[in-house]
Amino acid sequence: MDKYNSEKISSEEMGVLDNNSEWLGIPKSHLMECAGYSFASEVVNRFDLDNFSKVIIFCGTGNNGGDGFVVARHLNSYGIKSIVVLVGEPENIRSNEALLNWNIINNSLDRFIETKVFKDSATIGEIAILLEDDKNIKLIVDGLLGTGIKGGIREPIATAIEFINEVHMHFNIPVASIDVPSGLDPNTGVVTDKAVKADLVITFHRNKKSLYPKTEYIQELIVKSIGVPLEAKLFVGRGDLMPTLKVRKKDNYKGQFGRLFVIGGSKYYSGAPAYSSLTGIHFGCDLVITHTPEIIGDVLRSYSPNMIIRTSPGKWLNLDAERDILKIMDWANTIIIGPGMGTEKETEELLVKILTEWKNINKNLVIDADGLKLVKDHLELIRSKSVILTPHQGEFKIMTGVDLPNYFAIEERGKVIQEVAKKLSVTLLVKGPYDFISDGKTLKINRTGCPEMAIGGTGDVLAGLCGCFLTTGNNAFQSACSAAFLNGYIGEYCKENIGPRFTALDMIQNINNCITNLNNY
Repeated sequence: MDKYNSEKISSEEMGVLDNNSEWLGIPKSHLMECAGYSFASEVVNRFDLDNFSKVIIFCGTGNNGGDGFVVARHLNSYGIKSIVVLVGEPENIRSNEALLNWNIINNSLDRFIETKVFKDSATIGEIAILLEDDKNIKLIVDGLLGTGIKGGIREPIATAIEFINEVHMHFNIPVASIDVPSGLDPNTGVVTDKAVKADLVITFHRNKKSLYPKTEYIQELIVKSIGVPLEAKLFVGRGDLMPTLKVRKKDNYKGQFGRLFVIGGSKYYSGAPAYSSLTGIHFGCDLVITHTPEIIGDVLRSYSPNMIIRTSPGKWLNLDAERDILKIMDWANTIIIGPGMGTEKETEELLVKILTEWKNINKNLVIDADGLKLVKDHLELIRSKSVILTPHQGEFKIMTGVDLPNYFAIEERGKVIQEVAKKLSVTLLVKGPYDFISDGKTLKINRTGCPEMAIGGTGDVLAGLCGCFLTTGNNAFQSACSAAFLNGYIGEYCKENIGPRFTALDMIQNINNCITNLNNY
C-alpha cells in the first residue's frame, strides 16, 4: 500500500477518479461515506477522543463539507458529541450526497450532533463564547474547502478560516483538515489569500501534488483509502470525458471553437473522409474543411450543405494538392490525414511533403487508416506529443512490424503499446474489442463499444472525434481517451435505440444525444 500512497495526483485527476468510480457502479455517496469514516476513526485514536470529548466541525457547502457531515455521524457512533457549523446557507449545498448527509445530521441526530448555520459574525461569537465556557472541546475539524479551490477566499469562508486559526493559537486546540487545509491550492501549494493552519491533514486516496508536511499549514500529513478502485485509473470512463467537453465562451466568434482540416479520399473511397468531416460538424467544431481528389468532390458535397470541400485534380491525392493543402494547414487547429486516401506512390510523396511542413508549424495531427500505411517508412517525421495514431491491430503491424498480444492479455498488450508510443513519442490509440491508449507514459483502456460497430466507417468517426477533442483545446492523450470512450458509447446507444443494424452515419447523427445523456448521467 505504501507504493500507491507515494503516488501524487492533481485535484483534476482525483475528480476523474471519483467520476470513473461512479461510472464503474460505485456511488459518490459510498466514497463520501468511506472518507468520513476514515477521517473519524483516525482522529478518535490520534487525539484520544472519548465520551466526554466534543469536536467542532466547520463545513462548507461543497463535498468537503459533505465529508464533514459524515465525520459527525461517525463520531456520534463512538459516543462523541460534535457541533457542526455550516458556513453558508443549507439551500446552497452543492451535491446530492452532501445534502443527504446534512439532512440526516440536522433533522435526526440531535442528541449527539448540534448544527449551526454561520451566516454572519454573530454565529462566530456564539462559538467563541462556547470555547471559553466548555473545556471538553478537544478538536477543530476543517471541512470548509476541498481540492477545487480557485482564486481568493470569499465570505463567510474567509472569516471562518481566520477564526479557526485564532482558536488554534489562543486556545491551543488542535486542528485537523479534511483532504487539504482550506485555502491551500493542492496542485501548487500556493496560498493566494489565507488558509487553515492544520496540525493534521488527512488526505484521501492519494497524496495531492503539492501537499507536504512540516510547513506553516501542514504539520503532519497522512493518506487514507476511500475505496477508489484501481480500475478507475486503468479504464477510461465518464470522468475522463467530462473535463474535455469544452464549452464556448460568451465572447467566442466563429473559428475560435475549433478549425478542423480533413485530408483524404480517393476514387475508391468517398465515404471515409466524409464521415470524419461530418463528425466534426455534428460535434460542434466551428469550421471543417475537407480536401479530396476532384473525382469525388461533388459526391462529398452531396452529403451535407455544411461540408466545405476543396479539391485537386486526379483520382488520388498527389503533389498537385500540396499548395492548397499547406495553405489550409496554416489556417487549421487540427489536421486529420488518411481516411480513404489510398496507398498510391504519388499519395505517399504528398504525405511526406505535408509532414515535413507540419514539423515547422504548431498544429495537432491525427493519422488514420491509409495514412498509417503510408507513414510506416517515415516515422521520424511524426515524433511529437501532439500526434494521435489510430491503428487497428493489422495497421499497427504494418506500421511498426510488431505483433500485438491478444486484447484480453491486458498487461502484455499494454506493455508493448506503451513501449512503442514512448519510442515514437506519439499517442497511440489501438482500436479493438478493447481500445488501448498510451502516450508512452500512461496507459488507459477503453471498454465502451459493441461488436455491431465492426462495420465500415466507425473508425473514420473515431478519427473525427480525436480531431474534435484536439481542436477544442485538449492534449493528445486526453483527446484519444475521450474519443475512444465517446465513440464506443455512441455505438452502444445506437444498438439500444436503433437496433443492431446501424451505420456510421447513424452514429454521427446521434453524437449530440449521447453527449446530452452523459452530461445528465
